[in-house]
Amino acid sequence: MPNTLDVVSQPSAVAPIEWLDRHPWLPFLILVIAPFLGHSASWLTGLSSNPIWTESGSVIGIGPSLVVGGDFGDPNVGWTNQALGHLAAQDWLHFTLPWWNPYSGIGLPLAGEMQPAAMFLPFVLLLTLQNGMFWLEISLQIFAGLATFSLLRRLDLGRLTAVVGGLLFAFSGTFAWVPGETILNVVPFLPLLLLGIEDARDPARQRRAVVLIAIGIGGSILAGFPEAAYIDGLFALMWTIVRLFQTSDPKRLITSVVLGGIAGLLIAAPQIVAFADFSLTNDVFQTHQFGSNYIPPRGFAVTVLPYVFGPLGTSLGSSLLLSVSGGTGGYVGALLILFGAAGLVSRRDRPIAMLLAVWLVLSIGKSFGFSPILFLVNAVPLMKEVMFWRYSSQSWELALIIPACFALEDARTDTVKRVGPIIATLAIVGLSIWLAWPWAKIWHWNAANRAVMVLWLFRAVSFECGALLLLMVVWLTTHSETRRWVSGVILVLNTGVLFMVPQLSGHRPGHVDWDGIKYLQSHLKLRRFYTLGPIDPNYSAYFNIPNLNHNYLPTALNWTNFIHHHLFTQVEAHGGNIFYAPFPPMSITAAANDISRFRNEYQYLGVRYIVTSPGVLVTPSITYPATVGSANGLALYPGQSITFRSIVPPSFAEMPPINQIGINQGNYDNEATGIMSIKVCASSQCTTGAGNLRQSHDNTPFTVTLATPIILHAGEHFTVTVTHRTGTSPDAIWLYPDAATAQLTNGTGHIIPGRTVEIVFSVTPKHGRFTQVYSDQLMTIWRLKGADPFYSTIGGSCMIQKPRMNTVTVICPTAARLVRRELFMAGWRATDNGEPVAISLHHAIVQSIPLHPGRNHIQFRFAPPYAGLAWVLFWLGVLIMMWQGIGPWITAKARQPTCRHI
Repeated sequence: MPNTLDVVSQPSAVAPIEWLDRHPWLPFLILVIAPFLGHSASWLTGLSSNPIWTESGSVIGIGPSLVVGGDFGDPNVGWTNQALGHLAAQDWLHFTLPWWNPYSGIGLPLAGEMQPAAMFLPFVLLLTLQNGMFWLEISLQIFAGLATFSLLRRLDLGRLTAVVGGLLFAFSGTFAWVPGETILNVVPFLPLLLLGIEDARDPARQRRAVVLIAIGIGGSILAGFPEAAYIDGLFALMWTIVRLFQTSDPKRLITSVVLGGIAGLLIAAPQIVAFADFSLTNDVFQTHQFGSNYIPPRGFAVTVLPYVFGPLGTSLGSSLLLSVSGGTGGYVGALLILFGAAGLVSRRDRPIAMLLAVWLVLSIGKSFGFSPILFLVNAVPLMKEVMFWRYSSQSWELALIIPACFALEDARTDTVKRVGPIIATLAIVGLSIWLAWPWAKIWHWNAANRAVMVLWLFRAVSFECGALLLLMVVWLTTHSETRRWVSGVILVLNTGVLFMVPQLSGHRPGHVDWDGIKYLQSHLKLRRFYTLGPIDPNYSAYFNIPNLNHNYLPTALNWTNFIHHHLFTQVEAHGGNIFYAPFPPMSITAAANDISRFRNEYQYLGVRYIVTSPGVLVTPSITYPATVGSANGLALYPGQSITFRSIVPPSFAEMPPINQIGINQGNYDNEATGIMSIKVCASSQCTTGAGNLRQSHDNTPFTVTLATPIILHAGEHFTVTVTHRTGTSPDAIWLYPDAATAQLTNGTGHIIPGRTVEIVFSVTPKHGRFTQVYSDQLMTIWRLKGADPFYSTIGGSCMIQKPRMNTVTVICPTAARLVRRELFMAGWRATDNGEPVAISLHHAIVQSIPLHPGRNHIQFRFAPPYAGLAWVLFWLGVLIMMWQGIGPWITAKARQPTCRHI
């Protein structure tokens, strides 16, 4: 009997030869070309899903999308993947190790932040391109498809089935929704790791198994998202345990898996050391507790009926839907569920089928809050620190794709069980329709929003049921290989169409506001800017301009404490990891007030410019009510209005006549259109202002100038009415947990319970400490007077020459100290004229070193502690992998007899 493990190079002894066996190169060609075709919706429509257009806050002139919504599930795909990954790629191309990011905060670790995947070579190099995210996704899809194809061939499945499985995983829900950060990078390594475990069962492939397992584990870690890598590792561990009970030589299997795992950890050592070092500077493991969190059970509907709740990011004012859309990381669809159910009851590889069924149950139970499973999974070490519901999608998608391929392979011999899987699938579809039912009171939708959700429910159900019906017709009218080929094509086309839907939410490319960027680049030198809107966090790293703001996890605790106490008191709203006022529930006006309140600290850190959206004030103003808690958006369509009623608080007693008023809103990535007016009334006086929503900016107050100033007296009743007068697309009004003294009603007079808006009252700015130095349609730049330089000296009249980010020359007549306004943390080293010099803490946050009389040529360098040891371990891992690859050849060469000529 032939070895059933060695199936990559020969077809099964049972199954007949299929057409693709005569063209073994064709599957690889298909898997390489298909991802490009999967993005054809973008090419044909001229739309782009490049996150720079929607997440950078640095572009103008972008065109509308065809479908209002998000083209990916999390803005961190821009803030983290693109912005910081671009910086890491630039460092590599300049032969610099990407240990440090000098452009976010007052400098923060780059590789240590983990999520930029700074060590993820060669893939990270693609991010040097402006459209690098597209090429990164394409390359990872190809990688994932090929790895899944090889795994399925190893599981004794035919080439057609393996191609279908590879395409299903390459176009999976996780890839379609690009949930953000670097989970995308991790996805292809799961099938590769499982392939290595399968090879470890075969005596002839022990060495290849070690290499594949090492790449699978090491690559998952270098990919930059430890939560997804950890979940995949648990899945792979369970797979290994199942195979241990099936092998005749468990010692050999364990040896290969352990050796591969060790090699994988060794090649990831530099990334592990950098992350461990940065983690010691914060309390991320004490605060990152997600064990009891889950997606509301109604969110299960979207995994079965993709887009049943509309495009990505749609909530229509429902806080329940907001938590669903913000938490779900992928989907499978009804057609894949049908094939998966048939494969789970197949006789093919029953131990693995049972494992996959168990993993699906655990994943569903954990993700959607089934209490016994929550308790069971949380008992696994570190699982309470993992967002399982969001970062496990690639594992349960693969866990359904593999049995679906079992069923497709069984179609060769017509042994597919049909009745039970069909009943189960229809029951799951019916349950999903009930969970998504737009008339359920829990959604709290008005008639207009409900009508939108009814339309999306109809679309989703029609598409999935249409695909099921088409498949049933095929099975009734075709036979043998024709049935299997057509079924596989339907599966792939169904998955491909679902993959393309988010592309319709892409935008027509605009252009980067290079005039504003170049102004900052040429005038900042080594100083910093602080943004209240344009140039979103971390994109300063993309453009190489130092910015005090950041979006980082983890973040150094000394830095976040300094921000909270000396820069922006609201930063703890996001645990300190997001230092960016427009991000709800934080407030731009509170940030502007804090600039004046903590002006000395901003100056000390070298903040030379404040960047705002046009019309946003840097002078103090009053935001009322004082909002706290999570915000969600209320869609305000043309012709609709809302009214806020309250009593003027005492804080208005010294407020001069108000001539500007704003409402905190989001414009759906610049999709909102028309005229919006704001009317304020108090006592017997009213005044109104209006503006064009095309001039609004996402997640910022929409501010209008009032026709006449109005004085609000403390204690009197007042109303503010916001009306979307004209236009074709809605605006989103941010709603916050209700203030006790306020009442919010819609245009028909019905109370909106438990919520309030955020209103900004202000006066025409008096420049004083701020001077406007630049303005265009995207940004206004204000100079803050008195910003300290990046380098300064204390205790001596020293001359500073040739200041650079990491080098400076200082000439002093007497001993003094040099202050360098970069974050103080372990790993920084300094030399003075080539001799090491100690770095000490200054002003609780930045660096200081002693200077001797005369010429001091100072150099600074950052590398995590034990980085040298990490590189030694890395090369040890590389040697282990190389030996597994070329060791037998070297050994065989050494054993060859030599001939002597006499």
